[in-house]
Amino acid sequence: MSSEEELLKRRLMVELQRKLIAKQLKREPEKPDYTSIFFKHLSEDGREMFNKAMEQYPDVARKVAETLGKLYHEGRLEGVMDAETVYGLFEEMGFPIRIETKIVYKKKGEVKSISELLKEKG
Repeated sequence: MSSEEELLKRRLMVELQRKLIAKQLKREPEKPDYTSIFFKHLSEDGREMFNKAMEQYPDVARKVAETLGKLYHEGRLEGVMDAETVYGLFEEMGFPIRIETKIVYKKKGEVKSISELLKEKG
């Protein structure tokens, strides 16, 4: 009787293995996260510039990250993107990234903004 039980167990195991293999074959391969691939190829200042783009143009920026991540994944794009490259890319597409600029005046270790300097002189 034990040999019959072993034979049944083996048949069950083989059947379970077949089902498991069939399930694995049916399952679609997982799509890579192209956005995270894109972020891996951004320099620190590039990441800051892209974050500014995300604030100003969220839909466009997501699409750009997805597309460029796919290009990096396929090997059609290489290298690290810095802030100038990210800025130029959005500028070229017609979505200029607005950057906060501040002009300061330094004299004898003292830092003043232009508005403060003009108020003192005016």
